[in-house]
Amino acid sequence: MKSNINLHIHTAYSDGGKTVGEIVDGLKAAGVKYFAVTDHDTVEGNVKAAELAKKYGMKYCNGVEISCCFSDGEIGLDASYVCHIVGLDFDLQKMQTEVEKLLEYKCERIRELFKALVADGYNLDEEAVFELAAVKRREKIGKELIAKDYAQTMNEAFENILNAERYSAFAKNVPSIKETIDIIHACGGLAVWAHPFGITRGGKKDLTEAQVTEFAKSLISYGIDGMEVYYQHYTAEQIRFLEGIANEHRLWKSIGTDYHGAPEDKIFDPAYAAKVREQLYFEAEGITPDACIVEALKARGVYD
Repeated sequence: MKSNINLHIHTAYSDGGKTVGEIVDGLKAAGVKYFAVTDHDTVEGNVKAAELAKKYGMKYCNGVEISCCFSDGEIGLDASYVCHIVGLDFDLQKMQTEVEKLLEYKCERIRELFKALVADGYNLDEEAVFELAAVKRREKIGKELIAKDYAQTMNEAFENILNAERYSAFAKNVPSIKETIDIIHACGGLAVWAHPFGITRGGKKDLTEAQVTEFAKSLISYGIDGMEVYYQHYTAEQIRFLEGIANEHRLWKSIGTDYHGAPEDKIFDPAYAAKVREQLYFEAEGITPDACIVEALKARGVYD
């Protein structure tokens, strides 16, 4: 059974491979009614997505996925680990201002890391790393390290080079997890813990159930509103586990496929991308708008 809800989707504005128009056409064809475009650290696709949703009689809310760090030492992880928080139904102009500040910092951090690597003798192609002046992720430098045979895989590029003590000053992401939730709330939005089992540190990392349980307590203390319980490549057992946490702590349950549709040259981690997440709809029984975060969004008037 296809769910008609998808609140986690990427487009070509971040690391997806399709335009907003192509995404919305695909969602409509798949029978999705409620959706949000949640590109990484940018809100550029929201206006177009909202316009098309109105045209097609679909229901849309503003979205973004913000990368943040474990700077407070949550579950024993340092600032080189990255958590993702999805913001939904926020003031678009306010969020635009916030993400622009974050991206400015990230651009400078990546440029300084690139300079440090070159100074240390790494023969990297600046144009390849900074093409279109849109790169704000260490993964692009990792891909260049692989292209120049300094590493064989993305995990190797990070573990042996980018996460080494020499470059640790460039590993810290901003904002912190708590700051991210505060930013989303200050912009009037709901904060959702994206793919709770998955974090990143260059390559993707999977948390244990014990870590997810412990981390949930920290996020709740920070004011998290919901968690992505229904995620494209999670097993039925993982989903039931997350449902239990959400029910216990009265968190809204969100639904997303984390769709990217990325072409091969934009996939930073092919092994991870190969997992089943490339669908525009979530396939599961019994998920209705009144049994998840769409209920909260309706109450806020966004889906009237």
